[in-house]
Order: sequence, then structure tokens, then C-alpha cells
Amino acid sequence: MQGPVLILGAGGFIGRHMTAGLSAAGLRVIAGMRRRPGQPLGQPLGQQLGQQPERTEFRQVDAADEGSLSRALDGVGAVVNCVAADPAAMVAATRALAKAAGRRRIVHLSSMAVYGSATGLVGEDAPLTPEGAYGEAKAESERLLAALPGPVIMLRPGCVHGPGSEGWTARPARLLRAGRLGDLGPDGDGVCNLTSAADLVAATTAALRLPGAPAGAMALNLSDPAPGDWNAYFLALALATGATPLRRLPGWQLKAEKLAAYPLKVMEISAGKARLRTPDPIPPSLLRLFRQDITLDHRRADAALGFARTPPAQAISEAAHWFLREG
Repeated sequence: MQGPVLILGAGGFIGRHMTAGLSAAGLRVIAGMRRRPGQPLGQPLGQQLGQQPERTEFRQVDAADEGSLSRALDGVGAVVNCVAADPAAMVAATRALAKAAGRRRIVHLSSMAVYGSATGLVGEDAPLTPEGAYGEAKAESERLLAALPGPVIMLRPGCVHGPGSEGWTARPARLLRAGRLGDLGPDGDGVCNLTSAADLVAATTAALRLPGAPAGAMALNLSDPAPGDWNAYFLALALATGATPLRRLPGWQLKAEKLAAYPLKVMEISAGKARLRTPDPIPPSLLRLFRQDITLDHRRADAALGFARTPPAQAISEAAHWFLREG
């Protein structure tokens, strides 16, 4: 790989991990963001994991604007696409990248959401059957990049957790503390396909250093090799964050959560403008995921990338440590 790595979406949860992690791995990193960050991108996440903030070049870029993106790509050897936004904006950014990237190596962060409600052991050759705007945007982004001649590695992680994760660390921890999550019984027996942020960074580093990457696109699933069920994750997170004892939730409470999800979401959106905290909604799609019997087949990524994983207990401990301080 010639030249530095441009990280698009460097200011987000995964982008910050990626910026600090790739820098720590010795790669030259350019943080691509709409606005200059107010603090080093290695903080606070990297600092809380015992790492020192890294010096990183900043380039202002509107990832959805082909001209702005082309200027940001000057002298760049590879791109990591971490753009996290509303579905339409994610597709727009990927479309601009597909037009501007040329033959640069691209590591694109997709999602297991492209598989929709599939069940069983799901490999990368399974059909993409997304459900909902987020999954459809991820699938469309993959289709745009799959048409490129240059090397494209599309990583499909499971539920990415770790320090800074709102969706899979902070929110579940708050719900556990509030007694609104717990042992869900059969409703929590679905497979919990977690991917730690550290593992996602390690896999991306390996993908960038992959010698002789073939032309065209390659999709790779990323997940804990031995996933448990959601009930086991909630117990581990509860123990790590002090949200114990964990009780079995009755069926009526889950039904009430379904009914409350929409008004709570409306409250969350309205309160967000005033920076007020409201009760977290538990959308029906999330409750369906807790029951879904899907296991990501990770063997292709293991064979292609050979990266070292963070032990699951360590990943949960680091995420809980962040939550107790900041979450």
C-alpha cells in the first residue's frame, strides 16, 4: 500500500477507534471529517484504554460530495469507510467514494444487517435480504462498491460494542440498570453476534496490509467465534456494570416495551434537540434480533486476515469500564 490511509467518518464511535488503532499499529492516518475535532481523536476512547493520543492529520471533507472527497484523497493510498449517518447519507457517501476512489484499496464497513432475518449459519455467499432502511442502505452501499475494479474489502461485523458504543454497550447497560432488560427467557435465546471495536480495528489493519489483494470486491463476516445467546451477554454486562441481581422479565413487560417504543422514540428525538435524557426505547426490531437464530460464519475472514482477537471477557470488561466512567 502506497501513501497514508484516509478514514472517512473519523469522528464517529467506530471512526475514533479506527483512527487511534491504525495509528497505534504504525500506519499513517488522515482523519476525514466535516469539522475539525475539538480534541485529539485518540481521546477519550484510546486514553481510557491506556493508550496515548496519536498525532493524526486532519482533512476537512464532505464525504457525500465527489469534489470534496477527491481533494481529500490527494496522495492517499487507501480508504477506510466508517461513515455512520442516516441511511440516505450513507449511500450518498458510498456513491461519491465509488466515483472518486479510482484503484485505491477500500476497506468498507458494512453490517450483518444485510442478511435481514436469515437464520442458521450464514456465510458471505448468502443472499442479501435486508429489512429496514439501515440494512437496505448497507446492502446498496455494497452493490456500489462491488462494481469497482480496484481491491475492495467489505467487512460485515455483528453488533459492534466497546468503549463509546451507544447501541450495544451504553444503552443495554442503562436498560439493565433500570430493570427494563434482564433474563428474557426464550425471547433472549437468539445468537448474540458481537464484534468488539478492537477486533474490527485489528481486522481492518490486516485488510489494509493484505498483500496482493485481488481486484474486485471481497466480503468478510466478523464476529465472536463462539457466540452465546443474548441472555448470556446481558448477564455478563450486568455483572461488569453492577446491574445485578438480574431478574427474569415477565412476558407482559416485553409487550409493554413494544407498545412504548414509538412514543419513547418520539420523546428521544424531541429531547435530543434540548440535550435532555429520556427513557431509552426498545424497538420491536431489537426484540426480534434477541430471538433471531443467526450465526455469522467467520471462517473466511480468519483464513484471509488472520488477525488476533480480543478475548470476549476482556472486551466486555473494557466496555463496562468506559460505561461506568462516561456512559
